[in-house]
Amino acid sequence: MKAITFAAPIPTYLLTMAAGALAPRLRVGRFACTRYGEVPDPALPGERWVRVRTRLGGICGSDLAVVALAASPATSPFSSFPFVLGHENVGVIESLGSAVRGLAVGERVVANPLLACAARGLEPACDACRAGHPSRCEHFSDGDVPPGMLIGTTRGLGGSWGERFVAHETQLLRVPEAVPDRAAVLTEPLACSVHAVRADPPAPGERVLVVGAGSIGLLTLAALRALAPGSPVTVLARHGFQREHAERLGAARVVMGRGDHLAALAEAAGSRLLKTVIGPPAAVGGFDRAFVCIAGARGMEDALRVTRAGGMVVLLGNARALDGLDWTPLWLKELTLRGSLTYGAAPGPTPAGPRAAHAGASRSDFAEALAMIADGRADVAPLLTHTFPLADHAQALATARGKGRSRSVKVAFGF
Repeated sequence: MKAITFAAPIPTYLLTMAAGALAPRLRVGRFACTRYGEVPDPALPGERWVRVRTRLGGICGSDLAVVALAASPATSPFSSFPFVLGHENVGVIESLGSAVRGLAVGERVVANPLLACAARGLEPACDACRAGHPSRCEHFSDGDVPPGMLIGTTRGLGGSWGERFVAHETQLLRVPEAVPDRAAVLTEPLACSVHAVRADPPAPGERVLVVGAGSIGLLTLAALRALAPGSPVTVLARHGFQREHAERLGAARVVMGRGDHLAALAEAAGSRLLKTVIGPPAAVGGFDRAFVCIAGARGMEDALRVTRAGGMVVLLGNARALDGLDWTPLWLKELTLRGSLTYGAAPGPTPAGPRAAHAGASRSDFAEALAMIADGRADVAPLLTHTFPLADHAQALATARGKGRSRSVKVAFGF
């Protein structure tokens, strides 16, 4: 099958780093860590596994960080090489293991890509998985499959940047017939935002800031409007087209984050700006909580500055190093800083039908995200702005990186 793979032996890593410094397009190629070409179809690891033929595979910011060699080495124990990239997905079941029940060849599905205890065949499950927190699993490097946190980071399972991947039966959810592929492929990133919001939902009347209006920022806005409709949301956006998407999704206000935007942000927050001896002003009062959906230091600095004393800042952005960040507001205002990764509550197969995503004894973040798409609470399909065939990967990756030029939000590979 055709796929885009990643491996990082040291000589190749150093060559890719040097070449990528000259031109980003050189980070993909026959001599680079990331390569496009033929790979074997993934085999079913066991009798409870399912092979899925990919229809759309989304490009995530974390995928771009892998291609750019910008991912933290701290994540490397939770990968195994070479792997096919891609964890955002929608596809059709192509074949089933002999013990799979309740799923059928030809059904359209999305896969929760987390490879926690259930998928790894580990019994008893770890404390985190038993508590419904598979993103905190203690066994991402153990069990029946090679190390890896997600499909798309693990040797031998494939990924959604390939024509086929495999998933454990517990990872799959049927896609309701009324949900188009272009919306279904956004289930995974929306589930990340649902997880961040559901962990501690804003109370009615709380003022919320979303920093960043890329795909995760806009999906977090969608999750907030669906799950905390009584909380007005301000979005800090960089580009005019992002403002348009944010307003469509229900932002109470959009502040443009170009140049010196602190005064406009403070005004939206209801903060008072106090002059400091040197540097930017300090802020008193502000948003009750902020969701930081970008990776740079400036986004975290803005959130810390305009969140009120005793408020909460939630980090969804794939931040590796926040160089030069002044953490003083964290302790000066007794803020709570919380990280948020992927999704919670172990998923399982869901019965077919128009309310498929609503079934099941417990609603995982992943199932909740699909339900929000299916019942219209999250109108996210317009956020898929570009699709490319896998052979046009260079243009696809450039489009995903160059948001301002391309007006891209979510970019995906189509099969």
